[in-house]
Amino acid sequence: MPRFSIITPVFNPPKQAFEQCVSSVMQQSFTDWEWCLADDASTEPWVSERLNDLQASDARVKVVNRATNGGIVRASNDAIALAGGEFLVLLDNDDELRHDALALVAEAADRSPEVDYLYSDENKLSPEGQHFDAFAKPVWSPERLLGQNYTSHLSVLRRDAVEAVGRFRPGFDGSQDYDLVLRVVERARNIVHIPHVLYHWRALPSSTASAAAAKPYAFVAALRAVTEHLRRRGIDAEVGEAGPSLARIRRTLPHRPRVTVIVPIDESRSQILGVDTWCAENVVRSLALRTTYTNHDVTFVAPQSVDEMALTTLSDRLSVPSRVVRVANGTPKADALNAGLAACSSLRAVVVDQHCEIVDDDWLQTLLSYEQLDGVAMVGATVVDLDGKIVSAGLSLSPEPHEIGLGRHADDVGPVGMLGIARECTGVSTRFALVDVPSLRKVGGISTDYQSRMADFDLACKLREEGLHSIVTPLARVRTFESRTNDDSELDVLRQRWPWLIGNDLYVRIDTRADAPSRPA
Repeated sequence: MPRFSIITPVFNPPKQAFEQCVSSVMQQSFTDWEWCLADDASTEPWVSERLNDLQASDARVKVVNRATNGGIVRASNDAIALAGGEFLVLLDNDDELRHDALALVAEAADRSPEVDYLYSDENKLSPEGQHFDAFAKPVWSPERLLGQNYTSHLSVLRRDAVEAVGRFRPGFDGSQDYDLVLRVVERARNIVHIPHVLYHWRALPSSTASAAAAKPYAFVAALRAVTEHLRRRGIDAEVGEAGPSLARIRRTLPHRPRVTVIVPIDESRSQILGVDTWCAENVVRSLALRTTYTNHDVTFVAPQSVDEMALTTLSDRLSVPSRVVRVANGTPKADALNAGLAACSSLRAVVVDQHCEIVDDDWLQTLLSYEQLDGVAMVGATVVDLDGKIVSAGLSLSPEPHEIGLGRHADDVGPVGMLGIARECTGVSTRFALVDVPSLRKVGGISTDYQSRMADFDLACKLREEGLHSIVTPLARVRTFESRTNDDSELDVLRQRWPWLIGNDLYVRIDTRADAPSRPA
């Protein structure tokens, strides 16, 4: 039995592109493969002649000729019917594999004997043969996969797993790979990302590689594939469009857990829309007006300098219970947050910076809808400034610590659409985030060795060491009035403390700020 069965449906491909596809297969450094091609009744005479020649010249090539054109799903299934390999390698008839693609997949499969799905990085090929738009993909990210078919090419699936779910399904043409992957991962024992560009996706005018609108029917099929995937998993959610080839998932909250909102305050004031405003009063007004989820309480962490009458005024604005935790004057933010977490009796808390105000009424339901996902310690809102530009859409450690999306407009979907969808990330800003209280207590809370936002990155590193990560969502947005501050000396402290993590982010592998080089993440 061969290790790999390459699956390729064929229908009137551009001749030169097909020859380059052939060359990329024949030149593979790993030779334990077979190539199963299904000619879907191509009307170009050269196609059947060339396929027959390939089959006659190499015993590893298998060809089935369909009598009538049935579309990519039926042709792909006919190719699978020829396959005897351990793994199925999905290759379109006009794309190319890197010369060592199968060798690297084989190595990864050997390291993970129970792997049922492997995917790699990819790039695009212009009609002139130029490589562009390299996509350095994240480690396995199931929430991101709901928003977009980010795994796409190269996809390699265990043949037994594909047979178990019934191969490709009719009615999903254009997104048949996405639908198949969603069904396979529901039962997959292990999923592996190979962090190398192994697949070159040719950007022809009719290809989804060249434009998201090239095959609009494919996106309709993609939304249906996601909807059915969620239904099979018993998840009640609304699936809509978030942008070109992007799905927006709004889960229905199945339960209503108790949540404590922790707000460290002091006497700080800001010019908000030209009015000198006490920050604490503004954030409390926002909480009172913009929170439809009622099963929560509020903990104010306040220094002794904030008098009791002012605190009573804040509490009176709320329709939910509140309490005050007192700290010494001048207590740093990290210590204040830790004091609030230490006093918290609920398993879930939301940490809120007093310089923020809420935009979306359903923000708390939205954040809670992600909190039961495996390995999630924090769920962050997208933080924007008064000009509508992103301040933070998650934290990344690569190539250096930075806030994802910084400086981009809030409506910018960002590199490869990542800012338009909820997704996994290494960490999120403590300006506004739902936290799993036991997880933060386990790692010792927020480090008091930092006075700037570097404390958030340090927390992300501590959580990653425990095998935990965060989710950030564009469905909950907050505004901040705080000027961004950074401290290079504290960045040095972070680098010295976590040298094996800095520059080694699992979810974002390049710089994603607005002023960074234009490369996808």
